This record gives sequence, C-alpha cells and structure tokens, in this order.
Amino acid sequence: MKKKLKELFKSTGFNIFLIFALAALVLWLTLKDDGDQVLGILSKVNVWGVVLIIGLMMFERLMLGWGLMLECRQTHPHYTLWQGFQNAYTSGLFCNITPGASGGQVAQGYLFRKQGIPVSHTVGILWLDFIVYQSTMTVFVLLLILLKFHYFYANYSQFFLVVLLGFAVSAGVIVFLWVLAQSPRFYTWLTTTGINIGHKLHIVKDREATLAKLNDQLAAFAKEIVVLRTHKKMIALLALENLGRLAIYYSVPYFCAMALNIPVTPDMLLNIIALSSFVAMINAFLPMPGSSGGTEATFVLMFSTIFGKVDATSIMILWRLVTFYQTLIIGGIVFMYAKTRPDIPISSEEEHMPRTYAPEAIGENGENEKETETV
Repeated sequence: MKKKLKELFKSTGFNIFLIFALAALVLWLTLKDDGDQVLGILSKVNVWGVVLIIGLMMFERLMLGWGLMLECRQTHPHYTLWQGFQNAYTSGLFCNITPGASGGQVAQGYLFRKQGIPVSHTVGILWLDFIVYQSTMTVFVLLLILLKFHYFYANYSQFFLVVLLGFAVSAGVIVFLWVLAQSPRFYTWLTTTGINIGHKLHIVKDREATLAKLNDQLAAFAKEIVVLRTHKKMIALLALENLGRLAIYYSVPYFCAMALNIPVTPDMLLNIIALSSFVAMINAFLPMPGSSGGTEATFVLMFSTIFGKVDATSIMILWRLVTFYQTLIIGGIVFMYAKTRPDIPISSEEEHMPRTYAPEAIGENGENEKETETV
C-alpha cells in the first residue's frame, strides 16, 4: 500500500490533478462568501495590464535563461539564449508539477543532455546556479526582514515566526554547504558521528550509500567554490540576474492590483515585495506540487491586512494565473517543442572530459577570452 502511494505521488498526471483539485477547493472556500464581489472586480480587469504582467513573467524566465547561458558558455561557447530560455521554462514547469519542486533540476538535466551538454558538466552548472540563487535569495530576504521587522512582527505576529523559520531553513541549506566545504573538522564529524546518529534514529537507512552520495555532492559543490572565487565578474552578473528575477516575481501582486484597479501607491511596493517573499518562505514547508492550496490560502491571509479579504482574493487569483498557471501552459508548450528537437551529439571523449573554465571568461559576446583551467 505504501509503495503504491509513493508511485501515485510520483505520477505527473496525478500531481497535475492534485494541483487543480487543491486550487479549486481553496477557490471555492474563498469565493463562497464573497464570490459576487470578487468576480465583479475580476470582470473589470485591464486586459493590457494582464498582458504586460505575463510579458514581465516571461522576461523573468528569459533572465534565468540568460544566466544559464553564461554558465554554459564557460565550457560550451555556442550555447544560445534560446536554449537557455527553453531550459528556464522547463525548470519552472517541472518545479510546479512535482512535490517539493523536486523535478526541476532532473528535467533541466534531461534538456541539457539534448542540447549537447554532458551529464558531468550539467551537474556543475546546476550546482553553480543553485549556489548563486540560494545565496542571493538569502541576502535579499534577510534585508527585507531587517527593513520591515518591526512593522511585520507587529501586524503579522501569527505568521512571522513561521516566516523566520522558513527563512532559517532556506538560509541554513547554503550555510550548511559552505561550512561543510570549508571545515574539515565538521565534515569529519558529519561523515562519522552525524551519519551514525541519523542511522540509529532511522533517519539514515543506508550509511554507506548516504556517505557516498554526500561525498559526490560535496565534491561537486567544492568544484563550484573554485568558480565563485575565480570568476567574480560572472558571479556578479549572475547575482544581479537573480536579484532582478526576485524583484520582478515578488512585485507581481502590486502590478496585479493595478490591473484590477485596486488602489495602490508607490510607497506600498516595498511592503508588497516583502509580503510576497514571506509567502514564499512559508511555502517552503508545503510538500504539495506547486504548493497548491497552501499558497493561495497563505496569500489571502497575509495580504488581507493590506487590501481587505475581497481585494486580496481578487489579487491572489490573478497573481496565481500569471505566475503559476502561465508557467504551466507556456512551460508545457516550450518543453514539448524542446523535446521534439534533434539531440545534439556528444562524443565519448567530451562525455568524460573534465569541465574547464576560462578565468573571467565573459567577453562582449559571452565568448571565452583567456586560457582555460580545469576544475
């Protein structure tokens, strides 16, 4: 029975059904008392405003594709922005339809392979992308928490501890990896005492397999540390790209309010960005695919204090359509297109060749400029 349930929750079709079922349930619960008012607000939406928001979200995916292109061109100078854009939407699609966003990197690896990048290189590219994104997001949200701590703690005390816990989990991942890579003493403790404790508590089932996996992941992480130290220009560009993406994504509720003719002022933008980031922190605890159900409920609860329940519900519906469901639709189309493209062949030599980097290799056209080094 347990095995069948696991297989069910791994099914893409079931997860898509679950996404829509949970969203429908939350929508019914939020509309059953104020449905007429919410539908009245939605009926007056500025269509061109919605088009512009969708364009903004597509630009956010394009920014991610540009970042992936920079990372790939370190070893594959002919990797294009269009290929990066396909990979970015594929990542968004599979993050949305798999529990805990677990399928995003797997799908990216599949597409990278079709685009002519060996698996050994893909692992490093995805690690680098994760490190820079997670670090940028941690710093960005930390600044928002510090800037708005007193205001939000006073007005959202029932949520704020959960927000802080979600931030601690997100920040803890990257801090843990950094400490693990930089501290031989901590690494030794974890690979001996730590894993043994986990095994006794039945958290770790197979000590040897866990240790082997940890060593592989740490080796990949350590290689990307070299890139962080020696490719500062590229890392700065990637950090700015991620900062721009976060600012766009977290500000979408503000533009949704404008499209719905709900009064907003420029001084509300920072509060809305902060609230959006806090919703994302809480969603870190939701295991459902796309955080469906919990995301909608959390959004309405938190934004109701600014806009009121009716306006917050109206904004939530439009926000979810232009962020989540837009990614499902466009991502599905982009992935099906990419899947039908011919595979770019990879030679057996290239498949096993170590990844090489050109120090500060970002030229005007993204071409490698200097002699390469092997990591």
